[in-house]
Formats: sequence, structure tokens, C-alpha cells
Amino acid sequence: MIQSLWLQQSQILLVAWALLAALWLWAMPRDNIRWIDRAYPVLPLAVAAVAASGQLAAGFLSDFLQFGIWLWLWLTVVWGISLVKRDASIMDIAYGLLLLAAPWWIYQHLGADGQDAHLLLLALTTLGFGRYSLYILWRNLPHGEDPRYARWRQRSGARFWWWSYFQVFLLQGVVIWIWAIPLLFGLSATGHIGFWHVAGALVWLVGFVFEAGADWQLSRFKRLRTDRSQLLNTGLWALTRHPNYFGQTCMWWGYGVFALAHPFGWLSAFPVAYVTWFMNKGSATSLMERHMLKTKPAYADYCASVPAFFPRWRAAAKPAKDHA
Repeated sequence: MIQSLWLQQSQILLVAWALLAALWLWAMPRDNIRWIDRAYPVLPLAVAAVAASGQLAAGFLSDFLQFGIWLWLWLTVVWGISLVKRDASIMDIAYGLLLLAAPWWIYQHLGADGQDAHLLLLALTTLGFGRYSLYILWRNLPHGEDPRYARWRQRSGARFWWWSYFQVFLLQGVVIWIWAIPLLFGLSATGHIGFWHVAGALVWLVGFVFEAGADWQLSRFKRLRTDRSQLLNTGLWALTRHPNYFGQTCMWWGYGVFALAHPFGWLSAFPVAYVTWFMNKGSATSLMERHMLKTKPAYADYCASVPAFFPRWRAAAKPAKDHA
């Protein structure tokens, strides 16, 4: 369906996105806006322009744009549901489910023929994104809108219902769209399982242990704690303040290594670097840090002894204080 829609209505779709991008840019606050925030709306148009020129991997870019349309349609549906429920945090659930469905849609769209390398990548993504989706469903469904989204709704006032379409749903759609480039390369490469596939799977496994292990430790801690002000600082949480974010990033590194089996798979270095920046400095860790500093009295001391993102395997020696 997406392919026929793209072939028959590509110009209409691009005009529709251009109008949305213009509204998105116009509605952005004038202060404290990073250049990358302004890049999100126009990036699909830039990719479409390069694809139309036919000068660079037109076939791959066409598949990439069609994947973007698939995300766009589903996220519009999810946004509509969020309006009915008055709960924008259902995007967290949709994020995991879309990641779970994305490699299967790409696999079918590309007409892959069941090569063992493709099946390995599908197995890794299904296990990783499937576990994450179930965890988010278990964590979010009984509790209503996440406090972070609720505060954003309160600050934005009456415009939140339409502004959330851009700043919550479409923004994360563009993020997923960029991140999925290694999956496109991995499912486009021909051949049987080789060195890059095995190496990528091993890197992915490290990330899976961190993400799944951190989520399990956190859920157990919340179940056993006696005071909501208590802070988890043992296990994987003694190595990094965000082992789940580091783990998810490491899994994307694994997909990037896996993609190197494709002749142009080295281009996956760019989205993988973006994943690392986004999870570390760009959004995920920084947003959670601000939330934790406001709600956990002991968090500042925790920050002084445990690194934010990349694990530190040995405790750093504390410098001697000068009492002179």
C-alpha cells in the first residue's frame, strides 16, 4: 500500500509534508532552539530532493522515504488516540511497538528472500524491541500520563493538543526514521552470515544485557523500596547513571556493525553517532537528569560518583582535599 501511495501521490505527500514543516518551524519558540530542532522538519524534504535528482542511491532513498511515510501514517493515528485519551505519553508505548514492527515492514517491503543474515537481524530486533515494548506496556499502561508529559501539557496550555503532534509524535518519528538506516542496510545486504553479522550480534548482546538488566534491577528496586526518595545505585546503576540508555545505544551500535556487510553500510556510522549523541547529550539522558535532580534529594551526590552515560568499570579515586 505504501509503495503504491508513493508512486501515485508522491508529489501530494511532499507538499503536505512541506506545509506541516512550515507550520512546525513557525510554531517553534524563538529562544533556546538548537539548529538540529530546526533540521527535523526539513530533513525529509532534503532527502526527497536528493532522491529526485537521481544522483545518489535513488532506489535506496526511495525505500527510505516510503518507510518514513509508513511512520508518518502510524504516528498520526497514535496522535489521534492521544487526543481522545488526553495522554501524550502513549508515544512511549508507540515508540517501542513501531521499532518492533519497523524491521518486519522493511523486510517485506524489500522483498527479502529469507537469507540467514536477514533472519538473524530480524531475530535480534524482535527480541530487543519486543522486550522493550512489553516492559514499556507493563510500566505505563496502569498509570495515566507520565508526569514529564503532564508538566509539558500544563506549560503549553491550550495549544498543546496540536503542538504535541509536531514536538512529541512527528519529532520522534523523524528520530526513528534516521535511526533505522542501519536496519535498511542490514536487510538489503546479500549473502550468508559472516564476520560483520557475528560482530554486530556480539555488540548488540552487550547492549541487550545492559538495557534488560537495568530495567529488571529498576523494577525490582521500585517494588522493594520503602521510601520513594530512595535511589538505586547498585548493580549496573553503579557503573552508569543511565545503563538502560547506554544499553539501547549499544544495541544500535550492533545494528550499525551488522550493516557493514552492505557495500555502503559504513554510512550507518552517521545515524549511530546521532543515536549516541541523542541518548547521551541530545535528549534522553539530559531530560531524565533534570527530572531526577528535582525529585531525588540524593541525586547530586550520586552524580558526583557515577558517570552519566558511558560505564566506568573501576571507581575513580577521590582527590585529596587541601585543608591549608
